[in-house]
Amino acid sequence: MASDAELWRGTDYGWWLAADTSGAVGASLIAFAVPLMMLATTGSSAAATTTESICVVVQAVLGLAGGVIQDRYDRRTLMLIWGASGVVLSAVAAAAVMLFGNAPKTSGHGVNGANAPAFGGPYAHVLPIALLCIVVLFSVRDGLLENTSNAMLRGVVPDEQLPHAMALNDARDSTVTLAGGPLGGLLMTVGHAMPFLTSAVLSVLSMVSAWRIRRYWKRATVDDSGHSGNADDAADDAIDVSGAITAAPRWRDALDGMIWLLHDRFQRHLIIAATMVTGASNAFLLLTALDISQGGSQLISAGFINAASAVGMLLGALMASQLVNRVPGGVLVGVMFALLAVGFTGAALVPSMVGKAIFVACSVLALPAGNAVLGGFSNTLVGKDKLGRVGAGSMVLQYGAYGVAVALAGWGMQTIGYGPTCLILATVLVAAAAYALTMRSLITLPTPNRWAEHIQRWSIAQF
Repeated sequence: MASDAELWRGTDYGWWLAADTSGAVGASLIAFAVPLMMLATTGSSAAATTTESICVVVQAVLGLAGGVIQDRYDRRTLMLIWGASGVVLSAVAAAAVMLFGNAPKTSGHGVNGANAPAFGGPYAHVLPIALLCIVVLFSVRDGLLENTSNAMLRGVVPDEQLPHAMALNDARDSTVTLAGGPLGGLLMTVGHAMPFLTSAVLSVLSMVSAWRIRRYWKRATVDDSGHSGNADDAADDAIDVSGAITAAPRWRDALDGMIWLLHDRFQRHLIIAATMVTGASNAFLLLTALDISQGGSQLISAGFINAASAVGMLLGALMASQLVNRVPGGVLVGVMFALLAVGFTGAALVPSMVGKAIFVACSVLALPAGNAVLGGFSNTLVGKDKLGRVGAGSMVLQYGAYGVAVALAGWGMQTIGYGPTCLILATVLVAAAAYALTMRSLITLPTPNRWAEHIQRWSIAQF
C-alpha cells in the first residue's frame, strides 16, 4: 500500500477533502437546525420528521438524474456549482429566519421546553412553510449534485489507496458529526439564522477548495450510444450482468446504476442490509435528538447522542486504515453489522441518556473499517464513468429507506412513545445483521490485495 505522503502530496486528495468537508459541515448545521425549528414552531414531532422525510424522498428521486449528470459532465465544475448554489440557498434561508422568526429577546421559551428555540413576531406562523420550501430546494440541489464529490474520489486517488482514503473520510465524518450538533446548538443560541449564515461561508470555502483540484480523472467525449471515448476506460463501458443489460438508450441511463445494484445477488443482498441499517439507525438518532429537545434540555444537548456516535466513529476510524490491510474484509464487515445490532438494541433498552450514548458509541466502533472495506471493494467493481449512476442508485434505495423510517418513526413517537419506537428500530437493525451475515461471499471477503481473486471466485458482477 502507498504511504500517506503519496496520498497527500502525490494527489489532490487534500483539496478534495477540504471541499467535501466544508460542504459536509454546512450540511450538518442545516440538518441539525431545521428539525428543531420545525418542532419549535409547530409543536409536533411528526411535522419535524415528516419535513425530513419529504426532503429525503426529493433528494433520492432526483439523485437518479443526478447520477447521469455526474457521469456526463466535468465533476469539478459540478462541485463548484454545488458550492455556489449552497451560498445562495443558505443566504435565503437566513433571510427567511430573520424576517419570519424574529422573537423578542425575553422569550426564551420554546413550544416544548424552557431552552428550545423561541420564535415570535407577526409572521412567525409563516416560518414553517418558508423553511419547508427552502429545505426542499436544498434537497433538489443535493439530489442532483451532492454525490459528485463521492463519484470524483476514485478519480483523485489510485484504486489501491481507496480503502485508506475512505477510512480517513470516516474520521472526517466523525469529527463533523461530533462538532455539528453542539456547534449547531451553540450557533442557534447566538441567533436562529446563524447556522444558515455559517453554512453560506462554508459553501464559499468548498468552492475555493474545489477550484484548486487539478489532478483528477476527466471524462472524455461521449458518443451517441452513451459510451465513453476514453480508451483507458473502454473496457469499463460493458455492463457485466450476465448479458441482461447492454448499450442502453439514454432514457435508461438514470436507472442503470440501480438496475445493476439489484440484478446481481451480491449487490442486491448487500444493498438490502445497508438500507435497513441506514433507515433505522439514523431515524433512531433523530428521534433521540427530538426527544431531548422536547424535554426542555439545552439545545447543545440535543446533539448529545450524535456526538456520542461521532466519538465511537472517530475511535474506530483511527484504527480502520491499519485494519483494512491486515484483517480480512469479511471479518471487519461482520463485526460491523453485529456491533450495530447489539449496540442500538442496548441503547433502546437502557433508560438513561448516558447509557444510550455509551451503547451508541460502542455500536459504531467497527463502522469506519467496515465502510472502508465495502466502499473500496464496491468502487473497484464500477468503472470511473459510471460511479455517479451507481452512487445515485444506492442513494435512492438508502435515502428512500431513511425517508420511510423517519416518517413512520415520527408518527410512532407521537402515538406509542419514544421508547417503544426506538425498540422497533433496533429490531430492524438486528434483522439487517442476521440478513448480512448469512451471505458467504460477503463474510469471506479477503484483504484488498486478494479482491480480484475473490471477485472471480464468487462471480461478482462488474459494471
